[in-house]
Formats: sequence, C-alpha cells, structure tokens
Amino acid sequence: MIESKDLIEETYGITIGSIKPCRGGYIIDTNLGKKHLRQCQCSENRILYVHAAKEHLYNKGFTNIDTYLVALNNKPFIEIDEQNFVITPYYDARECEFSDDADTIKAASALAHMHKLGKGFKYENEAVPSDLGKMPENLGKRYEEILRMRRKAERERGAFDYIYLGCVDKFIELAEESLTLLNGAEYPRLVKKTLNEGVICHHDYSYQNILIKGNTTYIVGFECCCEELRIYDLVNLLRRKMRKCNWDIQKATILLDAYQEIAPLSKDEIAVMTAMLLFPQKFWRVANKYYNSRRSWAQKNFTGMLEEVIAEYDDHVRFMKQFKKLF
Repeated sequence: MIESKDLIEETYGITIGSIKPCRGGYIIDTNLGKKHLRQCQCSENRILYVHAAKEHLYNKGFTNIDTYLVALNNKPFIEIDEQNFVITPYYDARECEFSDDADTIKAASALAHMHKLGKGFKYENEAVPSDLGKMPENLGKRYEEILRMRRKAERERGAFDYIYLGCVDKFIELAEESLTLLNGAEYPRLVKKTLNEGVICHHDYSYQNILIKGNTTYIVGFECCCEELRIYDLVNLLRRKMRKCNWDIQKATILLDAYQEIAPLSKDEIAVMTAMLLFPQKFWRVANKYYNSRRSWAQKNFTGMLEEVIAEYDDHVRFMKQFKKLF
C-alpha cells in the first residue's frame, strides 16, 4: 500500500506520514489525524448508500461512527488496482464483550440512539437496499429448508443426520409458531409505518462492529446497512447476549430497558420481535452450512455445533415463555 501513498494524497488532498498494516487494512497517519484505510467489497452504489446513511446520522448528532472521508472528486472512496478502498476515522478502542453486562448496556444504548437519529432517512435513489416486508418469505424459505434437510437426513443416515433427525421435529414446531405470529396483522402494519417514516438498520450489529473506549461507544461496519425494521438489529443483539448467559430473562430485561429508555418499543414491534426470537435461526444455520459444505473433515465440528444448539433448546423455550410476560 506504500506504493499508493502519492495516489491517496493526491485523491484526498491530505498528507500521509506513515502507513502501517493492521487487521482488516492499514492505519495511516495524516495531517487530519489517524485514519483507517481498508478495502471495501461493496459496489459503488452500495458505498454511496452507506455514505448517505452515515452522513444522515452524523448530521443528526450521532457522531461516533466510521464516516467515510470524502475525496476531492466528492467520492467517498478511492479505486486502487481496480479495488474500492475507503478511509474512516481510526478508533483506538476495544471490541464489545457480549458476556459483560456493562458492555451490553452500552451496545443497547448506542443502538437506540442510532435508530432514533436514523429515523427520517430516505435515500432518493432507485438503488435502495431494502429487506422491508421480506421477513415472512425469508423465514418461510428457511422453514422449507429445515424440512428438506430432514428428508435428506433420512436418506443419508450419517452421525450428523441421526442427531438432526432426533431433534428436528421440536425445532420445526418453533419455526411454525414463529411463522404463524409473523403472518399476523402486526408485521405488515409495522412495515408500512417504517417505510413511511424512513429508517437506518445496521444489519450487522455484532461485537466487532461495536467499539468501546471508556464511556464512549462507537458503531462501525455499516456496509450491510439497509432499509429494514429497526428491531432486526435489536433482536440480533438480544440473541447474541442470550447465548452468552443461558437465555437469562433478567439479562434480557436489562438490555431492553437500556434500549427503551432512549427508543421505546411499540406493541407491534414487541409482537414481531417475539416471532423473530422464536424462529430456530441457529439450528437452521448450522444444518444449512453442514448440508451445503459436505466436507468429511468438518463433520465433527458441525456435529459439535448442532449439539450446542440442541443443548440450548430448553433454555430458549423457557425464555420465550418468560419474554411473552414481560410486556
């Protein structure tokens, strides 16, 4: 990347003192401070959408994000060797630990602020990445895949297949209950409301995209952001936390209270969240990866992952019964 130093300086109108490799890119010392230079696999249209979303948040006051540095040609990226690169602020911070309650509260509060200030964002372009309204169809396809994989397991009868067949029916019941709830009136009503209001959904709210330094929480990695219900992010955060604490309802309450103190949830959102949390997402993911990879060396690993999911089942079911009584 050192050989591209002159090109970067010329494109952005900056002065670079040093370029050092780091995980996921390079740290560059510039006259504007330390920056993070990294390759971005997104298309130009996607980068422009993400840039617009982050600019909306920044202008609304949510400044703890990895805004793109804009080049002299007004583009938020640079092309080097036919690859797109972006430059963002460098945050000397640690990744969020979902096993730590204090970190989880910070992550929930930051997410709530992001969602609150992201309200009203509408991208005036035909190329709007959107998942709004697609959830019943997407989860329905995953349900059909669970059924299809059951038929496959009945034919193949390997070690993984036997374990899968021994538990799949109870996970099918969870999926069916989830889809029944999702097909109620709440979901389309919520989609319509969200579409009218405008929204920014991060869509990849994982530990590596939540950086913490002292009392400051940064949200980065917006490349998957899109038009989707805000509770998509909240449900993913909640799932990740629950898997670190055996689906402890008290831990969920702490997280939800932190979020709702800033951005209260509606009855429709609670109903759709219940449907989303019920769906056996991890069960589907593990089995789907196994049956699509079929590498003999990986069978032991996948078998272990499936056994972990099965071990969570009772805690998950207990949690859902308690969750329904929270509101």
